[in-house]
Amino acid sequence: MRELLDPRLGGRIRCALLASVALSCAHTSPSGHQVVTAVDIRGDTTGEEAELRRGIATRADASYDPSTLAKDLARIQRFYRARGYYDATTRAARVLTDDKDRVRVEIVVEPGTPVRVTRVDLPGIDGLPKNTVAKARDTLELQVGMPFDESRLHEDARALETALANDGFAFASVEEHANVSVSRKSATLEYRVTAGPETVIGDVQIEGLRSFDRRVVYGKLALYPGARFSRRALERARRRVADLGVFSSVEVKAVLDHPEERRVPVRVVVSEAGTHAVHIGAALESDTNRTRAAVRAGWESRNFLGGLRKLSLDVTPGVTFYPLGTSGVSVHVLPELETAVEFEQPAIFDPRTTGYARNEFNIYPVIYSDYSPGDNIIGFRELKDALGAERPFGQSGVRARLSYNFEARFPFMYLGAQPAGLDTVLVLFPELVLDLDLRDDPIEPRSGAYFQIATQVAGTFVGDAKDVRLRPEARLYTKLGANWTLGWRGTVGLLFPNRCGDSPSRGCYGDSLTSASADSSMDQSAVTRDQQILLFRGFYSGGATSNRGYALNEVGPHGVLGFLAPTNINCTVANPPPECERPLGGLTLWEMSLELRVSLSDLAGVVFFVDTSDVTRDTASFRAAYPHLATGSGFRLRTPVGAVRFDLGLRVPYLQHVGEPRLPPGEGEPDLFLGLPMAFHFGLGEAF
Repeated sequence: MRELLDPRLGGRIRCALLASVALSCAHTSPSGHQVVTAVDIRGDTTGEEAELRRGIATRADASYDPSTLAKDLARIQRFYRARGYYDATTRAARVLTDDKDRVRVEIVVEPGTPVRVTRVDLPGIDGLPKNTVAKARDTLELQVGMPFDESRLHEDARALETALANDGFAFASVEEHANVSVSRKSATLEYRVTAGPETVIGDVQIEGLRSFDRRVVYGKLALYPGARFSRRALERARRRVADLGVFSSVEVKAVLDHPEERRVPVRVVVSEAGTHAVHIGAALESDTNRTRAAVRAGWESRNFLGGLRKLSLDVTPGVTFYPLGTSGVSVHVLPELETAVEFEQPAIFDPRTTGYARNEFNIYPVIYSDYSPGDNIIGFRELKDALGAERPFGQSGVRARLSYNFEARFPFMYLGAQPAGLDTVLVLFPELVLDLDLRDDPIEPRSGAYFQIATQVAGTFVGDAKDVRLRPEARLYTKLGANWTLGWRGTVGLLFPNRCGDSPSRGCYGDSLTSASADSSMDQSAVTRDQQILLFRGFYSGGATSNRGYALNEVGPHGVLGFLAPTNINCTVANPPPECERPLGGLTLWEMSLELRVSLSDLAGVVFFVDTSDVTRDTASFRAAYPHLATGSGFRLRTPVGAVRFDLGLRVPYLQHVGEPRLPPGEGEPDLFLGLPMAFHFGLGEAF
């Protein structure tokens, strides 16, 4: 079967179109009726105004109806009482007529004093293992001192059941009850726990499988009789099977018909779908200094030669418009290309291990934010090959990926003459990636955590770079309400290159970063070669998924980059002008981001973020005095292909270099956006 679009994607698009038509019809007012231009709600103290507005019918662009408004006032009152504000009153303060056909409604809410939680009891939980009890208690959002919220009471009870089921108690049930005293403004909560026996996974039965290799599907499930039962493990198993891409639906459910039994059977129901697909898509990215547009075309077979082998081919031609926002410089159109061929072999050593081979050929420019007249524009033709295997371990969510990688980059010039020392760079390295995914949703997480550590050892046998490269990362997410999510991301990068010192040899690099090598002890071609290797092995910070107060790669060491030295400026002097400085990369990186995500509707949301990062010239060298702190906000528009992201980050004065108005020489001069210390980013998908 050939498809121009993924069938699920097509369905989402149709739903979105139908929803748009429905909304258009809903907002069309009959002739002779007044139209509401705005609804102002004053006095809200819950922080859930967006949720409140979704529950009322009086809204902007709808017909004004006094009886509907009266019902909405009662709905708002019930909304507050459900959240512990039992004395809440609402009234329509004013209905202002803008003209004969348009009105503006003002609603005043007087919440009063909320009923607060004074005690939380969990009878029936004390006999369980201490770790289980601790995990269960940690799931409760309603805590002593908080306003009582009926919906959270029920959500907490279900969360308790899930926590117990994730820790082996498949038959756990929780009955919730609240004893509310309106006069005392207090609420005592009780979650009565019936845990049932500790359970293990029983027989695993697969239904609906006709054409595909049953052994491969069992391997992807990774659910083995006798293993500790976990509802989370069942969901991970469902995702792994769905990721095969050959099923239109996948259900993995526990059969809970016999609560007296310790062994819980698992029923897997799949619906087979097509195994071939053609993909067509587009990509658009933009920031303060460049715009990239590309078209993607691809084909894949998810059952290549049988056995659920996967073969995919992708070609993405595109262009980059660069530089943007630089006065007196014409914009160059730089063609680029991405191609990828990937093959996956399930059950290569055992049912749970998947082998893969991947080949990429890419052509792209090297982009910097501070382009000046006379600068070269270099590009690379890149060949990347990887051969490896990945395997999940146990039911904890841990996955390991081991591969051997070959990377060759061949330089060429988009603009200017190729400088001496700019040559082919060949890097070979094994890589081990370990990750642990505890998120509730890998696409739009609202709770949970994700951890990863990537380790590379380059130049063991051959190659132009010898080093050890470590990159651990952590992401944490927590719900703050029905529409609020707090996310945190932190990462560290450590690079240990084989240094040349006074005896340069093939494979060593990194000396061009040190102040000692800034003199003439290294000839220019050697410096260029050293810097070119750093371009691919060093760490950089700044950009749409990094520090959003900066353009791409702006954070960190700057200096004269041999292969990008302007042709009309002398950059060989002792103190070269700022136009000569470019990001050099570094040997140590740290980044942290804190982001508050607010869902406004099913289609849109906003975020508020704080980003901070630093890159240094030395190994394992962390600086607190250079936080490069940026704060800002962004807008998210949900589409069938992911969230479209607009972010604007502002660099906080005196917190780039603590206490100083500007960064010192050697740290770069960040670009301005609209004359302000800001950076703009546009892309697809969340920042993390």
